[in-house]
Amino acid sequence: MTKHKLITKKKALFISAALMLAVPAVAQASPINGEKCDNPGAMMRANNSRFICAAEGAKSRWRRVNGEMTITSILEAMPRYSLLVAALKQAGLDTTLESTGPFTLFAPRNAAFLALPKATLDYLLDPANVAVLREVLLHHVVAGSVMAKDLDTASYSALDGTLLDVVVRTSGITIDNARVTMADVDATNGVVHAISSVLVPDDVTIGS
Repeated sequence: MTKHKLITKKKALFISAALMLAVPAVAQASPINGEKCDNPGAMMRANNSRFICAAEGAKSRWRRVNGEMTITSILEAMPRYSLLVAALKQAGLDTTLESTGPFTLFAPRNAAFLALPKATLDYLLDPANVAVLREVLLHHVVAGSVMAKDLDTASYSALDGTLLDVVVRTSGITIDNARVTMADVDATNGVVHAISSVLVPDDVTIGS
């Protein structure tokens, strides 16, 4: 083997080794969308994207948030809040919760909507009753960004003009008797607290 061929072979081996060393770096940079996570509501930045740890049944997975991490974009990234997102869009409030705010949203997940009597849910999602739906959804929103540690046992004014009764105990927080199941999901325009039930204000009549 000539000296020239020996150098060429060494160069080829060097390139091959370099490529092998590069493989883990490529794998490490692969998207984490869909991977398991342990802290629902947690957020992280990776691969030039933002992700939220979304509770999905017994497991939680990282879900990519598109655009700015507004309240609306955060909800859209979490599959278990798809009914709330659909309701907000129908009521024209999705754009409100993308605006500057800030807002505090008490967010019922899909299970909370499905726990309503079917007639009630059908009535709220009927386009003919969008004014009632809007009023119910505004009952879940408070002006300002209020973290869980700053909530007191008191009444808070919701955006529909009614009051929300908040009770803070060592065992947890309730909003109009609905349990806060996930707190302090921080958005660029406020904060989201997940709750166990849909809140219907006393002055709203569902159905005829």
